[in-house]
Amino acid sequence: MVFKNLFRRKGRTFLTLAGIAIGVAAIVGLSAVARGMRAGFTSMTRGSQADLVLTQADALSAMLSSLDQQVAEELSRWREVSEVDGLLFGNTLTEDGSYLFFFGHDPEGFAVKHSRIVEGQSLAEAQDVRGEPLVLGQRAAANLGKRVGDAFHVSGTAFRVVGVYETGDGFEDSGAVIPLEAAQTITLQPHHVSMLYIKLRDPSDQAQLRRRVERQFPDLSLSTTTGFAEQEQILEILEVGAMAIAGLAVLIGGVGMTNTLLMSVFERTREIGLLRSVGWGRWRVLALILGESLTLALLGGFAGAGLGVGAVFAISQSSSILGMLGSHFAPGLFIRALVTVVVLGLVGGAYPAWWASRLLPVEALRYQSGARANVTRALPGGMMLRSLLRRRTRTALTLLGIGISIAAIVALGALAEGMADLMTDMFRASQTDLLAIQAGVDADFSAIDERVGSRIAAYPEVEAVAGTIMTAVETESMPMLIVFGYNPRSFAIRHFRITGGQPLTGRHQILVGKQAAEQMGLAVGDTLRLLRSNFHVVGIYETGISYEDIGVVVGLREAQALTGKPHQVMYYAIRLRDPGQAETVKGQLESAFPGLDISLTSEIAESMSDFRVMQQLTTQVSALALFIGGLGMLNTMLMSVLERTREIGVLRALGWRKRRVLGMILQESLVLGAVGGLCGLLLGWGLGGLTGLVQGTWGSFEPSYTPRIVVQAVIVALVAGVLGGLYPAWRATRLRPVEALRYE
Repeated sequence: MVFKNLFRRKGRTFLTLAGIAIGVAAIVGLSAVARGMRAGFTSMTRGSQADLVLTQADALSAMLSSLDQQVAEELSRWREVSEVDGLLFGNTLTEDGSYLFFFGHDPEGFAVKHSRIVEGQSLAEAQDVRGEPLVLGQRAAANLGKRVGDAFHVSGTAFRVVGVYETGDGFEDSGAVIPLEAAQTITLQPHHVSMLYIKLRDPSDQAQLRRRVERQFPDLSLSTTTGFAEQEQILEILEVGAMAIAGLAVLIGGVGMTNTLLMSVFERTREIGLLRSVGWGRWRVLALILGESLTLALLGGFAGAGLGVGAVFAISQSSSILGMLGSHFAPGLFIRALVTVVVLGLVGGAYPAWWASRLLPVEALRYQSGARANVTRALPGGMMLRSLLRRRTRTALTLLGIGISIAAIVALGALAEGMADLMTDMFRASQTDLLAIQAGVDADFSAIDERVGSRIAAYPEVEAVAGTIMTAVETESMPMLIVFGYNPRSFAIRHFRITGGQPLTGRHQILVGKQAAEQMGLAVGDTLRLLRSNFHVVGIYETGISYEDIGVVVGLREAQALTGKPHQVMYYAIRLRDPGQAETVKGQLESAFPGLDISLTSEIAESMSDFRVMQQLTTQVSALALFIGGLGMLNTMLMSVLERTREIGVLRALGWRKRRVLGMILQESLVLGAVGGLCGLLLGWGLGGLTGLVQGTWGSFEPSYTPRIVVQAVIVALVAGVLGGLYPAWRATRLRPVEALRYE
């Protein structure tokens, strides 16, 4: 009976299954990618044949970690250690506009040997190469169309592809391996590595080595190769983001399922009344509807799991980015998806089941589906309103589904705009006219030699240049503390208004933002430990910009030491003598320094990778919302047309042409989309404000609601309305008056 009831309206059931399947596919696909990157880190460390991995203790990721190679030299003299090998991470922008990770290895080290050469030579075997040797991962070579012997540029340095390797791990196989010294030169990190691989003479020496490391290098973290990935906080952030998007898709799919089941119950009211009259109790009716709900959810779950696996596989073959992240389909992933759809089935079917169980047999048997209306005297607007309100619950659920989709677009878009406004305000407050950042790399990996700053300062149009370093570290009281490194005498630090204590005057001093001081319980005179160093709190500052007020400021030299980037900065803030000449000077600097990206203050946010990621995320969520919202609208309007078949037959018999019927259905669909969009705008405003409060605790940014966001949300809602109403409207025009009047 369950399957018979579900597939009584095959179109409605399949549309509902599609909505659920998309949500489950999002869970499976996005979680697999997040887990794939974690598995990639684990595979990389385990494949190195090392026993232990050493990184900075409070770094958010090993990719941002920095260790002096002198640590490796000292470790190699310890009796517990057999061999030590270093690895340096970096990234570069490829010719097709995507980012490529590269791994700096010692060509003679043991860690690089797990990369199996499938074509050409290894780094150690390459001799008499024009330019630096480079070995490409198999996926990277396929995605970039590179072969052995081709030239390849990494951050402006010429390399020659001498081989292609394979490890079986998507993360490594989508990157490139270059000599460690070349990587140190490119990233301006001489004598530094991101992590150290350690081989033990005897596995039983691990405990003794750990104690020695904790005693001699208290700011470094020693982990096993299997447990290394669990310390990667950046992976946790990625997993949380993936689950948030997947949760949104599941929520919208759940609303659609509730709508479908409720419509099914309405249609079968008389049938349920008959069952009640022949002895069915309320609990049996309740179980019947919940059974249908669970069956529908499970069918959608199985379809979604297959769709998710297929989508990840298909995209990974055509996308270098997803190939780089990799994917990992663990059994726990499918169990989580199964549990999610079971909960979705129970929650989504709860109200329809309760409503059905409350029906009294006599009332149910008298029920007439689709009340007959006097359509001859109704105005077009009145007819449309009555049609939409005929099934108030269905209309409300449809509006809810669209509203949630639009709310996600509005909230994410507002946060992205908030990030842009914050970056712009931050640099305007420091009186910055131009910003110089390393070209061809992610902003987090930007590294500019300090000598470049001196050359920029020599331009007559330039009044001052200030080099800056930004990084994030983990502390006991804050999961992510932003650290700003400024020269104490630079113009860029002057907007940090000291409200207590004094400015930076010497080494190992630190200024703490007002919000950070309150959250960490710090005051002038206290000591704050960051990575390898203790800092004396000499002042509390306030700028009015939360991103800065939740952070700390140290001297540029201290920031360089913390990040292992001596004599380099992340970006240069440039102040001009005449800000009106910014465009002209920008062109001059771009010509003189092709290795830099120069941005106007108003364009600074667009050059930041975080802002671009937020924009891409908003676009992806908009596409998801448009598709799922359109499915929900299609389902609702199709049911409305089916219910009103006889009514449409009457209208056709009274002389309504097909075009007029088509316009009526599309008008209703557009109104639903517009009202849903309005509800979504209001919900998104509240959601963005709530997110802003939560992020404010982390020192982030307030959402900014611009006309562009409103227009984008309205367009998505209206397009969803049009797409959802097209087929039902076309179907309504195909109804013949005689057949429609006979419809029951």
